[in-house]
Amino acid sequence: MKKLLSTILAAAMVLSLFSVALAEETVTLRFSWWGGDSRHEATLAAIARYEELNPHVKIEAEYQGYDGYNEKILTQLSGGTQPDMFQIIGTISADYYASFPDRIARLDEQELFDLTGFEKAFLDSFCVSNEGYIVSVPTGINSYNFILNKTVEEKTGVEVPDSWTWEEFIEVGKAMHEADPNCYLITLSDDPANHLLRSYVRQMTGLWTISEDNTVITDRDALVTAFTWLQALYTEGVCEPVESSRAYSEITTNKKLLNNEVAMIYGGSSAIANIDTSNGMQLDFANIPMIPGAEKTGVITQPAQCMMISNNENTEETLKFANWFFNDPEAALILKDSRGVPAVDSVRNLLAAEGLLNPILANAVSAALEVTDGPVYVLNENAEVYSFLFPLMEQLCYLAITPEEAADMLIEELPLIVEGLV
Repeated sequence: MKKLLSTILAAAMVLSLFSVALAEETVTLRFSWWGGDSRHEATLAAIARYEELNPHVKIEAEYQGYDGYNEKILTQLSGGTQPDMFQIIGTISADYYASFPDRIARLDEQELFDLTGFEKAFLDSFCVSNEGYIVSVPTGINSYNFILNKTVEEKTGVEVPDSWTWEEFIEVGKAMHEADPNCYLITLSDDPANHLLRSYVRQMTGLWTISEDNTVITDRDALVTAFTWLQALYTEGVCEPVESSRAYSEITTNKKLLNNEVAMIYGGSSAIANIDTSNGMQLDFANIPMIPGAEKTGVITQPAQCMMISNNENTEETLKFANWFFNDPEAALILKDSRGVPAVDSVRNLLAAEGLLNPILANAVSAALEVTDGPVYVLNENAEVYSFLFPLMEQLCYLAITPEEAADMLIEELPLIVEGLV
């Protein structure tokens, strides 16, 4: 009997030790994002802290600049090798879920990741599938503004006004270049140029380039006006020449910007954190031009990015990590505003109280929210659409085609591309 009892006790001890081993078994998660150095550093620090708090979790960080990121994620989703948590652009959640519904978690059907701190309007506008499931969360609130280098204003003696028209934009740029031939009002790459033109056309017509019914804008006069404006940026010395401006994959690394020879860049306000100001640069923000009386402002306010979680064997642990990453005060103090103004209300209030929210970023977002337009329809951000629009605009900037030719090409050719996407 004693021998039997000893055997039972020994077996129980082995089973107990086996259970503990299982409980402490290491789980490896993959987390993917794009961004600049400040975002990378903050995110890596947050990952390291979470691993300290949860020794059984190992998180593999996969990060890079923006170029090629979306293509990489789409390739991984197609092959079922996507990361457990991954950052996506802020307007494409429904499109991703429609293409890969079995590989993306429905966040409104779980209880481990608290969503109550996110603004419902943002979730409804940007983070739901066509069926109404919540399939992503916003990483932060971002606005599209000009990021202004006030040092160039001081150098040239030409100030950027608080409000201006598209014609006045040209005049300010000409005056700045005439005051100092080495200086330009703005530098543009493909994506910012496309965003600016899209907003200009929106103010003129009330339409985005592609509307939600998948129709392409056909207002030739409005397109010619916008394309003429873009071309004038280069012919009038308002914008840094194409030959030098397109040499940088990341606009925040532009040499003339860092040398205080470019007054503005255009893009998401969260890019403020990625600009090296060590050369005496004083930053602020400026509003986009506005057509007096325009019914639609073309001012874009959207998630800085969104975050998706994979539907796989690691979903439970990933949800726990996401809950800490987005909601925990300690995580908030590490991440700060590395992904824009935080989307969770309590986190935003904490950073403001601690003086950790970049005041220029916060002011830029607040100014944009006052006049924000509706969400940009997702097809406007499609890679195939970009592959048509970007070369078209580049030909304009090199003066290889006229604004009239560009308008006709867009009206004739873009609908065929959209037709193949829907």
